[in-house]
Amino acid sequence: MNTITLTTTKVTQHSITYHYAVDGKWTRFFTSRRQYTVTYDHDITKVPLSICNIHFVANIMPLVWLCNATVKIQELDIAFARSISNIKKGYAKMYPQINFAGKLIIKNEIDNTRPTTNKVAAFFSGGLDAMSTVASHFNERPLLINIQGSDINLRYNKIVNAVEEHLLNTANTLGLQITFINSEFRKVINEKQATKYIKPLLHDNYWHALQHGIAIISHAAPIAYLKNLKTIYIASSFSRRNHAPCASDPTIDNQVKLCNTNVIHDGYENDRTDKSRIVADFIKKHNKKLHLRVCLDDYRVENCQHCEKCYRTIFNFAANGCDPQLVGFNLTEHDYSNAKRAIQNKIFIQYPLLWQDIQKAFQEHPELRKDIRYAWIYDYDFNTVNQYKEKYFYKVCYAVRKRLRKLLRLITQG
Repeated sequence: MNTITLTTTKVTQHSITYHYAVDGKWTRFFTSRRQYTVTYDHDITKVPLSICNIHFVANIMPLVWLCNATVKIQELDIAFARSISNIKKGYAKMYPQINFAGKLIIKNEIDNTRPTTNKVAAFFSGGLDAMSTVASHFNERPLLINIQGSDINLRYNKIVNAVEEHLLNTANTLGLQITFINSEFRKVINEKQATKYIKPLLHDNYWHALQHGIAIISHAAPIAYLKNLKTIYIASSFSRRNHAPCASDPTIDNQVKLCNTNVIHDGYENDRTDKSRIVADFIKKHNKKLHLRVCLDDYRVENCQHCEKCYRTIFNFAANGCDPQLVGFNLTEHDYSNAKRAIQNKIFIQYPLLWQDIQKAFQEHPELRKDIRYAWIYDYDFNTVNQYKEKYFYKVCYAVRKRLRKLLRLITQG
């Protein structure tokens, strides 16, 4: 029988350490460690164990369902416990080819209901999706929440510190408070083995397909309790029109209840061009200069300014009448010429539809056709953007170079 038992939850002033035992054949999907720690910059000693335990359950629940396993836990917040069945329905709707089984055994369900407030928070990475959410809800003065340990391994402390400094500066520019959470949660599951197991069915990796949404959201449970938050926003990665199966989805995220805090999967009605427009309008209205962090290379603070995602963001803002310099990009005329050649002849465009959206946005601003930096986009056929076979060669070379650059950066900065 596949089981996981939370044996001890140790809470100190700024950390929660989960100790657990795993039994059964599904043990191969776990790493060898049997404890992990989440660190907060708030004093969490007054947070009930039933709230602290939310993250542990959320982090492993998709794997529990996948393997028809059983979770055993002493106590859990009743609102979150009762939301689990609806969260599960969201997964089942997204992946009907999988039988989501398993069960959760809770000895004590605790009611942690707090007085209602209008306080809100938003997960914040510094990227376009997150910035669009902050801009959309700026009048609500959201507390920004950043999770370190999801994309960047905490062992590379120099990089982690640099990212935190960058995000703190951004928060100061916005005049908002930010709280940082450092988490070892990705050291629990053997993602390589889990991905190997689900790949034939879902054609995706475990982290993206099943884990990251509620695992990230659940980190905020102690903050939601301490701050008595009404709502937490998590920015959408996809839109209703450009949709793909993903563990962070409105059918899942909107079902999560953290005590009496609601979660909203925000911006799902907007594609990336819409989000650029929202941020561009925000910059104009509030006279702000921001520094978005959007690069495909997660292990850097500064954008490389020549990967597909950087180019896409640059032209998205230009198409919305916003100087890319106002969001952290500084390109010369020569750089723009290189961008045109790279997009047409070198860079593999995974989603041509996103570039067609940019093209449509440019066409709404015919005056920009006179600008040599952007003129080529108006009539370019993005349906044929990947017709050059050399692009597949460059795609492989880029992946190799990216790995080497990342390795070098980790050696020098870790």
